[in-house]
Amino acid sequence: MSFQTRVASKTCMIVGRPMWRYPIALPKPPPATAPLIEAIRQIDCRPFRVISHAAEDGKVFNASFFHDEKTMHDFGEWYAENALAPGSEHHQCLRDAVAEDTELPTRSDLLFGSGAQVLTDSRFGEYQLGMAVRYSRYSLRSGDAAVEAESNACEPAFEQRIARAMLDAGVTYFGRLVMRAPSAKPASGASNGAGEWVSASRYGSIDDARRGTAVVKAMFAPEIGRWFSDTESIIGTASRVLEL
Repeated sequence: MSFQTRVASKTCMIVGRPMWRYPIALPKPPPATAPLIEAIRQIDCRPFRVISHAAEDGKVFNASFFHDEKTMHDFGEWYAENALAPGSEHHQCLRDAVAEDTELPTRSDLLFGSGAQVLTDSRFGEYQLGMAVRYSRYSLRSGDAAVEAESNACEPAFEQRIARAMLDAGVTYFGRLVMRAPSAKPASGASNGAGEWVSASRYGSIDDARRGTAVVKAMFAPEIGRWFSDTESIIGTASRVLEL
């Protein structure tokens, strides 16, 4: 299966932590999780797309996309009340799907990261299931660091440098999506508290993602250290997509 991945400027994204033992966002979900997926289909605040990924340890995580920030926020509220809360209507669906060595998530630790405003989207071509995606979260050091990072890392010339380096290294690379987290203010108005970014970089395989990550770290080590106080990444192979 293939589909286009470029998104509109108001598109929002949430990325969950790897914690499920099988994909639950399916057109025909397993019986144990079918009530939850059917309920999500019926609500106005549902995501328009959910992509399931298999992490390197075999656990499953999802990336969900929304048309705007209000829809994303309302979905989080609905999910917390109707699925995450013990004793809620669809809580048992999650209990069945969670990996054996993993605790059921709470609202505070469900997500790896979220993005509420697109800063740049250089992804190209059709998204094929089986491709790998590296999702990264970046904590900006300061308002000044946010201004510098946004004026450099989100420009076409920066992406062109990445693309050339990937080509030289023999890495199959299909661009990246970079978003500002919901709590972060635009860099042009930042004077303190800089917030976070979240990104999704698309590769041909897990091996490409690993090698591509090494290429980026080597190329931009000074900038990464100057702009960000902390970074964290997860890599997964896209295995399922659910259009809602």
